[in-house]
Amino acid sequence: MSSSPCVRSGWCCKQGPCPFGKWDVEKNQCSFLGGDIPGEHFCEKYDEIMENPSSWVSPAFGAGCCSSLNGDRQKVLLLRAAGD
Repeated sequence: MSSSPCVRSGWCCKQGPCPFGKWDVEKNQCSFLGGDIPGEHFCEKYDEIMENPSSWVSPAFGAGCCSSLNGDRQKVLLLRAAGD
């Protein structure tokens, strides 16, 4: 489990596709990244992936939120704090 909860920034899917994903060259992100803005992103294959718990490979959902390179996380948190 991630030490920093996922904020749906989409950062991971903009770095490269997981084994279930496919790279979209034009958008420079996984083609299964849903949502329009950081904070609202989601994996369009999440349900399909979670339905197969016996799979030996699984994306690390939320793992990008632990990365010090993820500048989108702080932006999402600041926007959410401003909205409260």
